Amino acid sequence: MATAPTSDVGPGAPLSSIITTVRYSLTSLAKGKHHASKPQDGHPQTTELIITQPKPTLSPQPPNGQASGDKNQHEKPPLHLLALPVELLHNILRHLNFVSILELRKTCRFFHALASPPQLRILFGHSEMTALLLQHCKTCLAHDPIRSNLLSCSPEDVGYPLASQCVDCALVANDERLKIGKRVKLGTEEVVQVCRWCGRPIRSHEGVAGPGEAANSVVSRRDGRPFHKGKCYRSYNNSLLFFFMLGCVQLMIGITGAALSWRYWRGAVVVFAPSVTSFLLLWIVMGFLFFRGGRKRAYQYTLLLELAILGCWIPPVYYISMQIVKHPEREVDTAMQAALALFGLNLVFRLFNVIGNVVILCSTPDLTPRKKPNAGWFKRSFYKLMLWSVAWTYPPSVEHRLSSD
Repeated sequence: MATAPTSDVGPGAPLSSIITTVRYSLTSLAKGKHHASKPQDGHPQTTELIITQPKPTLSPQPPNGQASGDKNQHEKPPLHLLALPVELLHNILRHLNFVSILELRKTCRFFHALASPPQLRILFGHSEMTALLLQHCKTCLAHDPIRSNLLSCSPEDVGYPLASQCVDCALVANDERLKIGKRVKLGTEEVVQVCRWCGRPIRSHEGVAGPGEAANSVVSRRDGRPFHKGKCYRSYNNSLLFFFMLGCVQLMIGITGAALSWRYWRGAVVVFAPSVTSFLLLWIVMGFLFFRGGRKRAYQYTLLLELAILGCWIPPVYYISMQIVKHPEREVDTAMQAALALFGLNLVFRLFNVIGNVVILCSTPDLTPRKKPNAGWFKRSFYKLMLWSVAWTYPPSVEHRLSSD
């Protein structure tokens, strides 16, 4: 395979053209297992490294009429890269990644020949060349010498050894290996889990420490479902605290609303009967929250219960509002104002609970697309609203098992 001519990609070329050219050149490097094979890439067959150094250009003579402080100053070679011995240039090439080598080849004809694919095969050797190609992402060509941010690849993959892919590119490409509930194999041969909060692999030093576990182990909440130590785990705990405090508020409002209807509206069946019914259904919902566990996804039942409670609070709000509208001459007492406010709050809270249960049922329960590198502002905002609705309704849902667990 012939390498792409350097004249096609100039300094002002777009990034996509540069990446295509780099990948084209790296593919040609991967093809040559032995440097003494048949001619490839449009280059003549060679088995030796370039050892001829270009003749350095002398410094320009000073203009006529200007005296030089040093007679031999104009005879000194300039201090640039070409003045170094070729052996040192070869050593420099061995410390560069392939993207930097391609950029170096664009500078002049000498480096274009010195860093040509046949020369690089001789310089690095087959085993080192393969190892170096495995350290690059096949999509963005990012270099990771440790390979801790690259997903593992096998010789059966297309383009091997240039077949690894970094985590960011895999997230953009919706790689099935990076799905919550699955284990993924990194380039370091380490098999890790995917964080349920951000959707990225959890390396051994990024696990969350739990009671009785090592500080650097990949420990997780319920049944071994992990989170990143630090921001992800802290954000999840904050959502649990928010849910607990909000649940207490909703419970107090529900109990107070039922107590007001019992105290002041027992004669109005439209107010009293729905209030008592919603009070009983509220405790059934609380039972689902505490006893369904981490393996059962019973949100369809809680959704029906929340819809029933929402419907129960509509008649009392309507009845009291119509009483105020039909009798404007009557003074609205404190009990009526408090009842209307509490009934309205119950109605709003139950509406948010219904929306949250719908989101949990639809997201199952993967909200990690908000963390993708290519997510736009609309997608990020949309998934953040979904995340807030889950935190409002039941944040432990992100720990529930999926079919891939």
